[in-house]
Amino acid sequence: MTAGLVADLQVRRRAFSLRASFALPDGVTAVFGPSGAGKSMLLAALAGLLGAGIGRVEVKGRILDDVDRKLHVRPHQRGVGLVFQDARLFPHLTVRGNLDFAARRATKSVVTPQEAATYFDIQMLLDRSIRNLSGGEKSRVALARALLSAPDLLLLDEPFSALDGPRRRAFLEVLREMHDRFGLPMLVVTHQIDDVAALAAQMIALDNGRVVASGPVAEVANRSDFQALLDPSDQGAPVTMTSPKGAAQAWVRADHVLLANVAPVGLSARHIWEVNVVAVDAEASGSVMVRLAGAAGVLRARVTQAAAEELALAPGVKVWAIVKAHAL
Repeated sequence: MTAGLVADLQVRRRAFSLRASFALPDGVTAVFGPSGAGKSMLLAALAGLLGAGIGRVEVKGRILDDVDRKLHVRPHQRGVGLVFQDARLFPHLTVRGNLDFAARRATKSVVTPQEAATYFDIQMLLDRSIRNLSGGEKSRVALARALLSAPDLLLLDEPFSALDGPRRRAFLEVLREMHDRFGLPMLVVTHQIDDVAALAAQMIALDNGRVVASGPVAEVANRSDFQALLDPSDQGAPVTMTSPKGAAQAWVRADHVLLANVAPVGLSARHIWEVNVVAVDAEASGSVMVRLAGAAGVLRARVTQAAAEELALAPGVKVWAIVKAHAL
């Protein structure tokens, strides 16, 4: 694996400290963790906004920070684009003015302002004041402006916060297409596990300023220390779903998985997988977390103690996992 982003950071702000070390390939990486974990601080450090002497940062072989060499590339020279949660567009400029500003400052050109406006479907907004945009419109304009800056790395801090369900899913699709079309590596901060499964190939899990784990989503998401970061209702596993339209990644919550010890028939459920029990772990709540593996990958199911006993669940036992379509 050739690392597109290498970081070894030590940052302190007031009473909070961030210590992060990881090496990740080019692609889409989710930065996940609870509120106050240090996600936004990590992005600010990578963008060069926290000053010199933070450790070492390397993007595509170019060193941006190195405390030993007393090297610190200033934010506007790093080739790193940052989209804040609140967009932070220039309020005194129109949408067109914001895009033109980014294009003029870019050292290289990926798209023109008009092409960016067409790509993000904001042509009708070009002459509108930033103050008259909705949250979703501001998010699209901020992305277009970031793309026009032609970065080597794009950092997005909770870009979905102002979007509801359908708009959120559409925005996720825009980010996926943006990466596929322009080959632009991204780090996307989110606290929604669904966003991680739908968007990212890699993940950095943070808690209290420390990296719990980093690597492929499927590997990190199935670690017990990562699962401990999740609300119990969110605990589960990512799976790849296939349909005539292609493959898609989805997060299957453990509470939404039913188990059967015989092959089920006559059910309305659309997703039924033959799996083997990997582990059976008692939880403090009295429930049982069952880890499963099969052709669909790794799954988790939460059942009652009585159900676990009735199904005789134990490592190596074959069962069928059942998930309704609406649970995905």
